[in-house]
Amino acid sequence: MTPPIDAAEFDAHKDLTSVITQYLCRNTDKGFSSKEIAQATGLQEPDIANAMLKLGLSDVASMLSGRKKKFRIDDVTVNGVVYYRCVSLE
Repeated sequence: MTPPIDAAEFDAHKDLTSVITQYLCRNTDKGFSSKEIAQATGLQEPDIANAMLKLGLSDVASMLSGRKKKFRIDDVTVNGVVYYRCVSLE
């Protein structure tokens, strides 16, 4: 059984999505792979993949509930590598 995590670790992992989206939305002219995002932000690739999955589910929930967002993160797979890019919705 895995031990519980403390509040600081919980908040740090919760903020991963914010770190990733801020990086992508500051660099809208390109798409970035998890590896490139990891190198730029100091995060781990598996954590990025996990955060992007959660963000995608959050986007679906937002669409279904009719909530408006200022941006969305698009993804595309090229030669087996997933690239992410911030797209403004305004």
